[in-house]
Amino acid sequence: MNNYNQYWEDFIAEWARWSSVKSTIGGWTNPDNLPLCNKDWNDLTSQYIPEPWWGNDGTQPLHSVVINFNPGEGGCLQKRGTIPYVSSFAKDIVGNPNVLPKTRQWHQTRRAMRVLNTLYRLKYIKKPYGLENHLSVELIPWHTKGVNCCSILYLKQNIKAVYEHSICFAANESRRIVNDKLRNVVIVRMNDVNTKIVLDELNLIGIGSKTMPASNKLTSGNGHYMVFKLNTLPDIKFVSIWGNNSRNDFPSNNDMDLIFKSI
Repeated sequence: MNNYNQYWEDFIAEWARWSSVKSTIGGWTNPDNLPLCNKDWNDLTSQYIPEPWWGNDGTQPLHSVVINFNPGEGGCLQKRGTIPYVSSFAKDIVGNPNVLPKTRQWHQTRRAMRVLNTLYRLKYIKKPYGLENHLSVELIPWHTKGVNCCSILYLKQNIKAVYEHSICFAANESRRIVNDKLRNVVIVRMNDVNTKIVLDELNLIGIGSKTMPASNKLTSGNGHYMVFKLNTLPDIKFVSIWGNNSRNDFPSNNDMDLIFKSI
């Protein structure tokens, strides 16, 4: 288990012992303490088990790494005291198919297979493949009702933790991707507006970036992407991908193919 995985194991273990009145956990501020924004977060966000990552646990070959903004809205089965967490997030939560099956299915259909099927269509990987060959990493590990001003405020307050424990985690994992197309590439499922906010906040803590012009090959008008690199991670290429019609999903297969051919 690498240092990033161990950090998140310790984070979840601390959460399991955590009282919502505590101000910080593992370097992150308590999201329940955001002033004037509680209406935009679930009531007592910290009562839902955080989901810092999902999918590949480091024991299987890896084909893709995607950064998401945050896990969205939590449900009753994810509350403290109902989630069957014992000692390991990787084993008890992610690795157990009987725990949070809807979350598992979401990452399988919305993230893993959309990326892996694109790689397959372009002949970079062969079948079989699945969620165990994909890793999703969340910029913000807490459940919220949506990506909105409150989530952006939380990101700004915790940008150092976002960089150290989410972005660097994703970058490090991308180095062990086994296919030639996405090795050292992190896909970011986020639009240009939020991507630029993240880059601006990183710059404020001394982590500069440079963006590279996108190809003009896309013709549908729905799929978009931007490519950037961080000065502190010069070997890693980040590719933000988004569509016009969905906050959560990738654009069409045709657009995904064109984007992957261009990066």
